[in-house]
Order: sequence, then structure tokens, then C-alpha cells
Amino acid sequence: MYTYNDPGYDEHRSIIRRLVEKKGWSDAQFHGGSDIYSLRYKLQQLIDIDVYPENFTAEMWLEIWSELKKTAEKSKRLDERIKQSTLVASNADNDMHVPDSEHGSWQLYKRSLLDSGWTEDSINELEQTTEGILKKLNINTTQSGPIKGLVIGNVQSGKTANMAGLMAMAADWGWNVFVVLSGIIENLRKQTEDRLIKDLDKPGNLAWARISKPSLQSDSAERTHQLHLGKSDSKRYLTVCLKHSRRLENLNAWLKEDPQKLKQMRILVIDDEADQAGINTKDVSKDERTKINNEIVKLVNIKGDNQIKPQSMNYISYTATPYANFLNEAKPESLYPKDFIGVLNPAKEYFGPKQIYGLDESEEFRGLRIIREICKTKELDEEKHIKEIHKGHRKDIPQSLKTAIHWFFCAAAVLRYRKYKKPISMLVHTSQAQRDHANIAESIQAYINSFSTVDWIELCAGTYEEEKSQMTLEDFELDFEGYPFEVKDYPSFDRIKEEISRLKDQLSHIPLGDEGRLDYHDGIHLCIDNCANNGINNEDMHVRLAYPDIPVDSPLYPSPAPAFIVIGGSTLSRGLTIEGLVSTYFLRTTKTADTLMQMGRWFGYRKGYEMLPRIWMTNDTQKKYRFLATLDEELREELKVYSLQGDEPALYGPKVKNSPKVSWMQVTARNRSQSAIPTNIDFSGTTSQTTLFNNDITELEENITVTESFINQLGTPKKTRTNKGLYWENVEFEKVKGFLTKFNFNQKSRTFKQINKLCEWYEEKAQEANFTGWNILISGIGKVDSNKGKTWKIAGSLVGKITRTRLGKPEEQDPTFINIGVLRAPSDLYEDIDEAGLSLLPEDYKNFTNTSNAYVREVRKKAGLGKTPQLVIYRIDQKSVAEPSSKTRSSLRAVEDIIGVSLYIPGQESGKSLAASLTIELDSPETEYWDIEGEEEVEN
Repeated sequence: MYTYNDPGYDEHRSIIRRLVEKKGWSDAQFHGGSDIYSLRYKLQQLIDIDVYPENFTAEMWLEIWSELKKTAEKSKRLDERIKQSTLVASNADNDMHVPDSEHGSWQLYKRSLLDSGWTEDSINELEQTTEGILKKLNINTTQSGPIKGLVIGNVQSGKTANMAGLMAMAADWGWNVFVVLSGIIENLRKQTEDRLIKDLDKPGNLAWARISKPSLQSDSAERTHQLHLGKSDSKRYLTVCLKHSRRLENLNAWLKEDPQKLKQMRILVIDDEADQAGINTKDVSKDERTKINNEIVKLVNIKGDNQIKPQSMNYISYTATPYANFLNEAKPESLYPKDFIGVLNPAKEYFGPKQIYGLDESEEFRGLRIIREICKTKELDEEKHIKEIHKGHRKDIPQSLKTAIHWFFCAAAVLRYRKYKKPISMLVHTSQAQRDHANIAESIQAYINSFSTVDWIELCAGTYEEEKSQMTLEDFELDFEGYPFEVKDYPSFDRIKEEISRLKDQLSHIPLGDEGRLDYHDGIHLCIDNCANNGINNEDMHVRLAYPDIPVDSPLYPSPAPAFIVIGGSTLSRGLTIEGLVSTYFLRTTKTADTLMQMGRWFGYRKGYEMLPRIWMTNDTQKKYRFLATLDEELREELKVYSLQGDEPALYGPKVKNSPKVSWMQVTARNRSQSAIPTNIDFSGTTSQTTLFNNDITELEENITVTESFINQLGTPKKTRTNKGLYWENVEFEKVKGFLTKFNFNQKSRTFKQINKLCEWYEEKAQEANFTGWNILISGIGKVDSNKGKTWKIAGSLVGKITRTRLGKPEEQDPTFINIGVLRAPSDLYEDIDEAGLSLLPEDYKNFTNTSNAYVREVRKKAGLGKTPQLVIYRIDQKSVAEPSSKTRSSLRAVEDIIGVSLYIPGQESGKSLAASLTIELDSPETEYWDIEGEEEVEN
């Protein structure tokens, strides 16, 4: 077979790769057809209109497709192993598997997901991760004690679907009592209960019964002695319980009412939003517990009269922000996930933190261009303006809020023009205090009503054209690589004017219609979502958010799609799904990572309106979210490493507590992380690179001098794996320390600003960790000693200077500061693997473009470098030029060549922390926080 690997076929390979990304391998084989004849016809059509190269034959297509598929399968094996093993566990798998009964709960649920539009890939992912959790459960815990596990999801990512899937699988395998602990807000509890019953109670082998508020005062039919719990019984019982001490007391009393029934129970407890309310914030050193935590602990360790236990007790906590669950306490009787920790991988179409905000040191995740600024400067402080509205001191709204409202009208009009049927929403989240919400709502209403329809349309037109230019379809495809669905571009403004006019015609709360039903109109429904607005006001208006509660395909469902502006605080911070969210105005903040992340109602799935979401927030808040996205990704990478090493969850906690990157804000409130050691830091597993530089001639020249002096004392180098650079083996740390401590690092770098602490830590811990001497690399472009391009004469050789450009557009650049985004080429982490090391690597471990922490550690370990720290040095050409067509890059324009460094320190494999007592400095002492540290939601 001929191999189409040379550069002349780059375009051909790219065409097939793009089609595979959109349609999958099966559809791409014959370009959507069924055989080679349909493929020939399709290719000829596209060649005739100059879309494909003239020489693209069907035979060539099939050979390239086959080669690409084989390559993908090879490189995928280790990735799949890593992906599947994101389950840190101490207990062995049971023999359970995916239930295959056609009329069982799981297969019925799976079919309903397909019918509701889930892709097969997403369902397969759900099935795989759910089966992994199922295999960690125990159907008989009378001797072993309760199983305790933690599942880490993503904010607004479909966590409820996984919970329902796990319950469906467990029900098929014989579990008969399901308890879901759901938040602290009653309307959210009811929302979860309704959703789960709808998902699970389908005609089949099993019958599901809802027990809404179990207690000793429940109706006779719902009392424990009436339950059918025998092994042959087909009944399954579900209760969704509020995390409220009295409700939990009632639940525990209800379960224990009949000891013989308790003995038959096979219980699965799912703690939804497990970091909320149930965390013990009392003094754990004194064995004190909050009421809610104490009742949950009693539930998990439940015993009836004569010490009778349920046949099975499995407690699985779910959360997107697990820091408090890791860091608070790990006593045997606590809720610490002693048996397993798992990670849910969201579907490819998920708009999550890393997709929206991007990741530090990542070109793959740059962030979507949907964030807009709420200005906070001396000249224009819109945050202060909003606070004055809260206090009732002014009624006019700032320009950023005006623009957000205009955009909402435009986006809602676009969706109505496309015949979108579901609710469309704008979220305004500026304060937790209920008294502030009405003032904001009044100001918004006054602003909209102050314009005629003609003038309003003109305002919206200006915003629409501006937003279209700031976020184009090309931008989306560039910034969200691999998005699996076709994305629609914006229609012209003329096509949506009529819908904007209709939206402008009416602005009110939700009217109460005949027979007490809510009556949705064609305009904007203004909702204030807090407990001060329960029920109907004096004008027969429902003020709180209430989406239509009938199926969207019902003839009674409101048409056109109902539109909502939602203003609120606590209920909008966690749990509640804001449907069709296209415009968000967000001014809440906190210095705890978990609270801030949970406020992100804009995370989720946006199929059908991918181009429309926009978020207004301050630059400071945007930076926090990017930091949190990076922190979250690092946590998941660490879990992969621990799962591959086979560590137990009890060994995992210290790694979460200590990281050089957790220094900008607290990951959770102090009373929720009492077992953490706030001054401890562990640099093992650090992979960092310099991407921020001062464009200062003196500083840059000093760094060149320091670097050349360091290199000149290392002796004769070897050439790197690809012959593009030089490297030295087994260099003593004293020399490395001399270089690092003399080098001028930018003080905005979270790791490198702590270089002295890193050196202290390394000297103290290197022997304990069994680290070898360092490998020092100089990486370049082109072959060493080649005369092509610009070179650096160093260590008796010529190494090609690398080119890097600035992140951002030319007009956005600060001449005194340079941010290159990414320094290290992916393969550089493997450049010091010599021939002997390469010979040790299986074929599956030779994907040298994969830079995930787990993959790098595995490859270096197999190549004999598992304990070898690495320092890579680069010389960046000061005249590096960006591609003219680039929308994300501009030319470097540095006053001198820049020396960049990449640092890799191996991870500790034993699971033992290598923390040393070192103080962590805050990155942004000038940042002003609205301090709501340790806030707990109140029941609304």
C-alpha cells in the first residue's frame, strides 16, 4: 500500500481529519455514502467546484482514511487507558456490568436519552463512566461497612443524567431504596425530584415510587412497613431530601421505623452538590458536627433497633467543586470518600470553564470571545454605579448593562426567527441581598420603557453589528476546536427586526391567567428570583422565575419562545438551570474558588445557539475564572496520575492541599477545609513554562548573560532526540539553583515568582523523592549547526532561535509587557530520551505531541527518566513575526531576544506528600474582594 505521508498530501489528510471530527470514522469512510461508487461521485462534485484538489481519487481517499484510522487507534490506546482510569479507588471491582435487559431501567433510560437528542458518543461516555462507578458499589455492606465515594462533575454539565444513570443501573442489579440529598432550596429540590422520576419511571421491568417527604407522619401507603423490598419485588423507591436538619431527622426515623424492613433495604444515597450544606464547619478537632452533617453521617452509618443494619449502604457524593470534600476531614465515621474518587468527562459540546475562559499555557484552549467588560477604572467605575442602584441612590443603569440588554433582545430575536421553541433567558446577578434585586429590576424596566420601539430597534442594531464583528463564525471554529455539531451564523439584522419589536411591546412579570395558570405573552417576562417573591403579587403577577411546565411539543406550549430577564442571588448561584441563557450580567464575586465556580450558570450545553451567549463581568473576575479553569484541569490531571499509580483516596488528599498554583485565592472557605495545611506547598509534578516577560532591554540582556554563563559550565552536550537541540545529563542541582535564582522572572508568574521557595523545597525533598540529577536542554528549530534561519552560538554549536509571537491583537498590546501564551513545544518534554530510552517504549507510548501530566509521567517513567527533573531553555528571536491572517496573535516586537525556560519536576509516585512548610504569597494583593467567605445559601 502506498503511504501518503509527505507534505504534498497535507491538504488531503486535513480534509479527511476535519470530516472525521464532524461526522466520525464510519461516515467519513465513504464521505457519507455507502460504497466507493458514492464516494467517487461525491469527490467529483467537490472537485468540480474547486473545494477539493483535482488529484483526489476515491482510492487515495480510502488509503489515507485507513492510515489515519490506524494511527488514531494506536495513539488512542494510552489516552483511553488514562481516560478510563480516572477512578482512584481502594476497593476492587465487583462483577456487575451494564444491564442489558431491554425492559430494564438502564436500557429504557438510555433510549430516552437518544430520543431527546443525545449523541451516541455522549451516551457511550455516560455508560462507560457510570459502569465504572457501579463496579465500586457493594450490594452487601453488613460486614464491610458503608461504601463512600466521590464523583467530580462539571458545573451545568449534565451531572443529573449520570446520577439517574447510576440509579437505573443499580436498580436493575437489585438496589431498592434511593435517597438523593439535594441542596437547601425547596424549589430546586422539587425540580430534581420531578426530573428524576420523569427519567426513571418508565413502563418496564421495574416500577418506581416517589416518596416526597418521608417521616413518621407520612401517609399510610408511604410508611416503611408498606414497602415491597424482597429480592423478587419489582418496586423501587426514590426520595429526594432537602439538606435541612429536620427533614434529615425525619428521613432517618422513617428508615428505622421497621427494623425488619431496614434489614431488607439495599440503599444508594446520592449527595448532590456534596460540597454544599453537608460539609462539617464545626471544629473537627473536637469531634463537633453541624446538625446537617451529623444527620447525613447518621444516615450513612444507620442502625435500627438491636443494631440492625440495612443489607447495603452506599454513599456517593457528586460535586463540581470538591475542594471542601477533600480538605475538611477524613475520620472513619466522616463522609470522606475513602473507597473511590471518580471524574465525569463532559461531552465534546460542553461549554465549560476551559472552553469559555481558556487555560494558562495552552494553545488548544484559548477561550471563547464572548466575555465583555464591566468597566472598573478611576474614570469609569460601573461596579460602583451598580452598588448605587442597589442602595436606591440612582435609577439609571451603566452602559455595560444597557449593551447586555440590547444583546438579549437581539439574541432572543435570532432564536425566534429560527423557530426555537424553548425558553430564552438573560441573567442579572449583581448581589446576594434580596433588597437590591427590586432596585435593579426597576432600573432595567425604566430603561427599556424609556424608548420608542423605533429608537429601541436602532440601539439594538448598533449592538448587533458590533457583536457580530467581535465574535465571528470563524472565531468560534478557531477557538472551540472539535465542536461536534454544525454551527449557524448570524442572520442579517433586517430578518430579526420584527421579533425585536414584538419583544419590546410588553414587559411585565408573568401574568396569572384563567384557572390559576401562568399566562406567557410575546414580550419580556421580568423575574425576580428570591424568597421575598413567593406566590402572586397584588396585580395578579407571578414575580419569581417559572418556565412553562408542559412539554415543549404540546400545542398548549407558548409560542413564540418565551423570553425572560432573571434577576436574583442565591437561587441563581447553584443548582438552578437557566434555560436558553444568551446574556449574563455578573458582578458577584468571592475569594473562595468553589463558591465562584458554582455561580457559573453560563456553563453548559448551547446546541442551536452556540454563537449567541455573551457574559459581562469585570476583568478581575474574568482572570479569576481563567485561574479556576486551570486549577480544575490540574486537579483532574492529578487524579489521572493517581489512578494510573493505583493509589488509594486516603493518599490523594495531600496532593490537593498543596500546589504552587493554588496561591491566588482560597479554594474553599477556612471552616470547610480544616484539615488542610495552608502553608504547605509541594512542587512535585510541576510542569511550568515562562510565558510572561518584561520588555526591558536591561533585564533581557542580563538573562542572556546568566544563561550563557550557566551553559558554559556544563561541559560537552549531546544532541537531542530530533537533533534540533542540545542536552546535558545528570547536572547537579547546585548549578541549576545558581541559574534559576539569578534569572529575572516576571513577578506575575505564579510558579516562577516563588523560585527561591522551589529551590528550598527541592534541596529538602530531593533525597526523599529519589530524584536524579537534572537534564538540561537547549531547544531550537531546524537541525543543530544548520545555517538556515537565525541561530544562537552556544556550547560550541549553532542552535536555531525559536519564534514566538504575542497573544492578542496588535492594538491590544502593552509595549512594556509581553505575553506569548505558550513557550514549550509539545515534544520538548521527550527530547532528552536517548536511543536506549526509546527502545524501552512500547509503540503506544510514542505520541510525542501529548503533554497531559499523566501521559508525560508514564512515558518518561518507561524511558527510565521517571525521577529525572528537566530544565529546557529557549532563545526567542526578538523579531518574530505573526501570520498576517492571525486573529489571535501579533508580532513579538521585543527590544532584545528573550530567554524562556520550561521546568518539569517528576511527580511523587508513592502517594506521600512532599510538602514543606513554606508560606504562599498572594498574587494580587491590590484586588478588592466582596468578602462573602464561607457563605452558605439560605432556603428560598
